[in-house]
Amino acid sequence: MKLKKSKLGEFVPVLENGNIHYGGHQDNLKYRGVSKFYRDRSCVVTAFTNVYLYLYKPKEKYSIEEFNDYQYWFYKTFRPKIYGIPSAKILDLKVNKLRRAYHLNLKAHFLNDSLICRKNIGKVASFIKDGLEKDLPIIFFNWAGRKVDIMTHHGVVITEIEDKKEDYLITVSSWGRRYVLSLKEFAKQFRTYTGFIYYERLDG
Repeated sequence: MKLKKSKLGEFVPVLENGNIHYGGHQDNLKYRGVSKFYRDRSCVVTAFTNVYLYLYKPKEKYSIEEFNDYQYWFYKTFRPKIYGIPSAKILDLKVNKLRRAYHLNLKAHFLNDSLICRKNIGKVASFIKDGLEKDLPIIFFNWAGRKVDIMTHHGVVITEIEDKKEDYLITVSSWGRRYVLSLKEFAKQFRTYTGFIYYERLDG
């Protein structure tokens, strides 16, 4: 199952030197003067930029400069702290600024997983499928956990899920690239917090 408006192998296509990136790249905030310290903590800013463009500007291709217009706007609005934007709930509190200022009617759907309340992979997969079935990309947060390298203290966007025997493979956009992860392998690792959120437009 995949997002419906994405072409095969594409998700919020960002053009650079003739190449098409799979979503945006947080390090490109350097072109707007953002320090490396805060670029490294802006993964959720990039993830939300991808989601916003998918929801409100479908089927377009973006230059790095055009993507950065949006990415830097969200960076200034959300202002990541030294620990970034650590959870789905905190992101949604920051999104309230956009709801108020720009009358965005966005309904948030959450699934949170913590040390004291673990979710099995079937429940996680069901939540992801619910979002993708509605053609809504899912932002995926993770704190700690180094077994799945790209998910250490990171936030990405889930664009696809595939059923496998006793497992699910998810496709994510991270650092402008496409990665495929095993939910089963991800769930085996120690982690302090994992969260999922997708946004549904209620304004059409």
